[in-house]
Amino acid sequence: MSQLIGPGDIIVVSWQNFRRNFQFYAEMVVWLIVLSLLQWTISVVLQAYVPDKILRLALFTILSIPGSLGFLVIYATTVDLTIKGLSGEPISVRKSLFHGLRHLLPLLWVMFLTSMAIFGGFLLLFIPALIFLIWFRFAQYHTMSGGERGFQALGASRNLITGRWFAVLFRVMVPFFFFAIAASFVRMLVYLAVGTALGDPRLFFGQIADADQLSHLHTLITAIVPQAIDGLAIALFLGADLALWLDLKRKG
Repeated sequence: MSQLIGPGDIIVVSWQNFRRNFQFYAEMVVWLIVLSLLQWTISVVLQAYVPDKILRLALFTILSIPGSLGFLVIYATTVDLTIKGLSGEPISVRKSLFHGLRHLLPLLWVMFLTSMAIFGGFLLLFIPALIFLIWFRFAQYHTMSGGERGFQALGASRNLITGRWFAVLFRVMVPFFFFAIAASFVRMLVYLAVGTALGDPRLFFGQIADADQLSHLHTLITAIVPQAIDGLAIALFLGADLALWLDLKRKG
């Protein structure tokens, strides 16, 4: 069995793909910000007109369903953009968007099955959950790229992992923590800069007992900044995952 791509190489490949296709990922971030503004507007309106917190939460959950589906569409589009970017295929946001929309329901179903398998593993103990997490990690990519659905996608993912579970675990965890730490650092710097500009560097680092005490400007910034940074970080996470997945497929 051929040696898999190393974790350091995975990070480099993901970063190179990110730089090469930054304009497409930036477009996805714009849409993330638009959806975040929509969610923020719903929250502000409900806070102004619905005093009961439980009812407000229930209404917000219901009214946020279209936005949540929008976030999922953006995620599916980003997956397709990244697969094409890493494979050297021509990239079109429009085509990737339609591809994501066509695969939205199968993707939802595979994500649900994966979540249930991992949750069941947690009920058994932590170790089975970790095993299932790695086994089925690539199932959604089989759905988005290869057309496998449901349990077939889960089986295809597991087959790729068979015989090299620990090697895949190592190559998943190192890039994940690397990009997670980098994204957290960038988020901290942005909050520090914005807080300083608003007159208090600690503005976004304190704890508020009641979220209703926050100003609209504060909640707006905390709604947009994480989505923008995480939107770019997702491209790096996906780049790492998909670089490994493509390598696993090549080496059988």
